[in-house]
Parts: sequence; structure tokens; C-alpha cells
Amino acid sequence: MGNLSKLIVISFLSVILVLGGYLLLKPEDFDSQITYQTYSLNRGDIESLVSAAGAINPVVTVDVGSELSGVISELLVDFNSVVKKGQLIARLDNRTLLARLQQTRADLVMAQANLQQQTASHAKSVAQLQLAKQSHARQKELFTRDLISQSNLDESDASLAIAVADISLRVAQITASEANILQREAQLKQVNLDLERTDIRSPVAGIVIDRRVDIGQTVAASFSAPILFVIAQDLEQMQIEADIDEADIGKLGEDLKVRFTVDAYPERTYKGYISQVRKASKTVSNVVTYTVIVTASNKDGSLLPGMTANVDIVLGKKESVLRVPNSALRFRPAGASEKQNTHPLHEMMEQLDLSKEQKVLVKPIVKDMVSQMSSNRGNWRGDSRNNSLRQKFRNQLKLILSEEQFDKFSNIGRNRQRDMRDGGKPGEIWVLKNGKPVNFSVRTGISNDEYTEISGKSLEQGDDIIVRVSRKPKVK
Repeated sequence: MGNLSKLIVISFLSVILVLGGYLLLKPEDFDSQITYQTYSLNRGDIESLVSAAGAINPVVTVDVGSELSGVISELLVDFNSVVKKGQLIARLDNRTLLARLQQTRADLVMAQANLQQQTASHAKSVAQLQLAKQSHARQKELFTRDLISQSNLDESDASLAIAVADISLRVAQITASEANILQREAQLKQVNLDLERTDIRSPVAGIVIDRRVDIGQTVAASFSAPILFVIAQDLEQMQIEADIDEADIGKLGEDLKVRFTVDAYPERTYKGYISQVRKASKTVSNVVTYTVIVTASNKDGSLLPGMTANVDIVLGKKESVLRVPNSALRFRPAGASEKQNTHPLHEMMEQLDLSKEQKVLVKPIVKDMVSQMSSNRGNWRGDSRNNSLRQKFRNQLKLILSEEQFDKFSNIGRNRQRDMRDGGKPGEIWVLKNGKPVNFSVRTGISNDEYTEISGKSLEQGDDIIVRVSRKPKVK
């Protein structure tokens, strides 16, 4: 309890000291002076960019593999070797295949000899058939003269039938021998083809950018062809595979200009263009990106495969436009009320300098038009239903407005549509007038990380645009 009492007494004394110090000091000692930091409105160039990074690769690369398993006996090229199409670049040990080639040739010769043997047997069978026919004819004539018995004639018939069957057998044997020859020839072609495959040749003209085997290394081509070399067909044209965030991919299209740098030459800027925007997405850690292919010239050979490129894709550029720092569009003075969203029709009516009588007549039809379009969830130039509403609204306005006011209304509408097509969006800035911030509505255009294009009436070059505010104690 003693310690608790001491803590309470100490806290009470501290509060008294603070209050006493506050009362001794004058209130103006706590006053602060508001200082506005401004930017002098001027004209300048704005370039809108989308930045990304990607790897540099040749446009066409070919993986050279082997269809056969074996041991590398020769390597005829190395890294950076320039090769021609069909050039021999490596060789597998072919001694096993040469032995198979000799065996297959011997098998073919044996099959051809067997065919000759069967052909000779067929000729012999033809002669025996002829003899059997003649003998059968004589036996049949003797039988008609009753010079031989029936059994002798039956034996002659059987001999003739055997000779005919032997002919059929010899024909079948010849056919089998011919088929055997075709089989041996196919085997010989297969061995010759495998023997040719022991010579690894370049399928394209280019430069070897990767070698993955050494002499004496065993190549196993059991399930897939192993890669021995990687050949770039043309290093004078390179491509960058840049990953673009899904928020920016809708702004990109083919043939957009691109600038990029590489770490090897940080002071040099290369140029290229978008050649392809791939529709397949990639998701990593819930971040969705799309691959954009940038094509660039590399005639001097300074760009190497695998380099990382820092890419700036140029969406658009405008010269000599009114521009403000992006912080100016985010600035809002303390105590300023949030500007309420106003329907475009209300803003358009405010620009027509309507008389009191006209305002009374216009107000209900504008209110009705806004209500109907909101319920229809369409836009000002939307579907056919909105078009009919718009035409009805224009007819009603035409009865109220003067000809000059109606023409001005039409021009304002056309300008708003043009601004929307050009990407213009509403915004506001604060201009320092006589030491006080004054609000101005503007339309924003092209922008980058630093500046944004603006347009708005009553804005002039040299206006002090407020970008931020700071407070400093008053100096007595």
C-alpha cells in the first residue's frame, strides 16, 4: 500500500507541473505557421511507360539431341562455334553398328542364295510335272487298250497330283524367300540409318551457345532424346520475355515501342518493339502476369543470351502539355470537404449560364434523365434505349435553351466524349491565390511516375499549384 500511495502522489504532482507550465506559457507560443509548397504550372513533355524486366534470348534456338544411345567418340565444335546446316558436330562410337551392318549384309546374301535355290527347285518341279503328265497320258492310253490294270492307272494319277502339289510348294517357297529378302533389306536400311545417326549434324545454321557433353560420355536415349548442343539460329535478332502485371496488360499491344537497358552496358539504351502479347497467364504467389515478347536488333552482338533487360514500354508521349506533379492531384487542404460526385449532366448545365427561369424548367427534366439512365445502368452514349432517352432529352432542352446555348451544350458533350476516349478523367487541384488555396476542377490525361497532364478552364502557366503543406512554429 505504501508504494501505491507514493505512485499516486508522484502522478498527481506531474499533472500539476504540466498544467502549471501550460498556464505560464502564452497560447500564441503554440501557434504554427502554414507554409504551402507549390509548383509553377508549366508546359513540358510527358511519356507514359510500363516498366518490367525479362530475360534476353535468341528468337530461334534448336536443341540438338541423339536418337541413339552410345559413347561420344568425337566432338567437332565447342561453345560459340559457328556452324552450317548439315555440318558434322559430333560422332558416337559406331563399332557395334558396323558389326551389325556386316551381319545384316551376310543375312541378305544368304536370303538371296536361298531364293536362287528355291527358284532352281521350282524349275526341277516344273520338269517333273511335265514328265508326270506325259507318263500319265501313256498310262491312260494303255489302259484303254486293256494293256495295264486299274492300279497302274491310279498310280499314274497320284504321281501327276504329287507333281502339281510340288509346283505349288515351290512357288510358296519362292514367295517366302522373296519376303525374307525384303526383310533383310529393311534391316540393312535400318542399320545404315542408325549408322548415319551416329554422326550428329547441325539441323540449322547458327552458333553453338551451349554444349552439354564431353568426349567419352555415355548418351542414354531410352525414353527421350538427350540434348547434346543448343544452337541459336540467329543472334542478330534477340527477344525479351517480359512479365507484365495484369493491371497493365490491357494497355499493351503489338508494335508498341520499347526501350531497355542491360547491366553489362548501363549507360546504353537499346530499342525494340512488342512482337507478341501472349494470352496465357502465370500466377506466382497470387500475382497474375502475362508474357510479352519484345524483339530487338543485335547486329553488334552486344546482347548475350540470358542477360536481364530492364524494359520500358512506351504507351504514349505528348509534347508541350500542361502538367503537374502527381502529388498535386492528391493534395487536399485540412478541413476541405470531400467533393461529391456530380453527374455529367449537372456539370454541363452549370456551363450554359442559364437564367433563373431556364434553371427552373431544366431542373426536373435533368433529374428525370439522370434517374432513368441510372436505373438503366447505361452510359451517355450507350445502347439503343439510352440513345432514345438522349434524343428525348435533347428535344426537351431545345425548347428551353437558346440556339447559342444548345450549340454550346452539344459542343460540351462532344468534347467530353473525346476526352473520355483519350483517357481523360476528372480530378482537382488547389491553386494558391492571395495566400489561400482555391479549388479547380481539371481533366487528367497522359501520366507517368512523376507528372500528369491536365486541362481546365482558368488555368494559366505560372499558376502556383499546391503540392504539399507544412507547419512551422511562428518566429517572434
